[in-house]
Amino acid sequence: MKKIYTTIVTTLMLLAFIAPVQGQRGFIKRKIKEKVERDMREKHAEPQREKGRKAIEDITYENDTRYPVPENPVQATLVMKMQSFKKNGKLDDTNTAKMVFGKTGECMIMNEGDKNESRMLFDYKGAATYMVNHKEKTAMKMPMINFQKMAEKMAGDQTDLEDSNGKWKRTNEVKEINGYNARKYVYTNPDEDIKMDAWVTKDISIDLSGNHLFGGQIKDFSKASTVKMDENYPQGMMVRSIYYNKKSDNPSSIMDITSFKKSSDPKYFDLSGYTINDILGKL
Repeated sequence: MKKIYTTIVTTLMLLAFIAPVQGQRGFIKRKIKEKVERDMREKHAEPQREKGRKAIEDITYENDTRYPVPENPVQATLVMKMQSFKKNGKLDDTNTAKMVFGKTGECMIMNEGDKNESRMLFDYKGAATYMVNHKEKTAMKMPMINFQKMAEKMAGDQTDLEDSNGKWKRTNEVKEINGYNARKYVYTNPDEDIKMDAWVTKDISIDLSGNHLFGGQIKDFSKASTVKMDENYPQGMMVRSIYYNKKSDNPSSIMDITSFKKSSDPKYFDLSGYTINDILGKL
């Protein structure tokens, strides 16, 4: 049975990139090399292996058109707090993620200001991903397409809130969450043994689906199909999700959107003064 993740891919990325930057570099290089080697085995017979290697070497950021620049990317900044819990209900870990959607790309900052801070920057026009060490002013560059495929794979393991076996229930419980008026909805899926509380607000709404990597993962139920327009289906943006351990009332994870604004700070996309190491030059 697939694992239960939160509905925001940032939480998935946390599992892969919470390690210190030196560990991240090894992880990235290993993942890319594994991907290259796998593609070589699948797509090229032994006599064609050298030809395939040459084709990979010929790919540059400039001629890689597999992921076009989005039109009119929406600007926004969201800050999230993610808590994970032990089976006995005690808090296990807390992390924060700031997601900045700018004119030129997207940036995710894990645990900003903390000694374990890590950043990922996605440059739309350059079709590149940067793993950034803000403290040391260094960044590891890699093709965006490689990270996108990893993100899609991990996103595919998320809980499918559109599953026909799942059921939504609107409750009369309302309260203010981080400054937003929210209503509680309960999602259950007996086949997957899933229970989740979703606190949804109509105070804010934004369509980030046109942004590349993380935009489509922000759960805004106001964009749902009219087929789902019944009173039990959530309407608005989810500002808190609570997943529960199987057959237990103890939460396994809680995700909060703690702040939101429809603007972005360009400083997160400025790598001037950074030392850039390109992973393509090391393959």
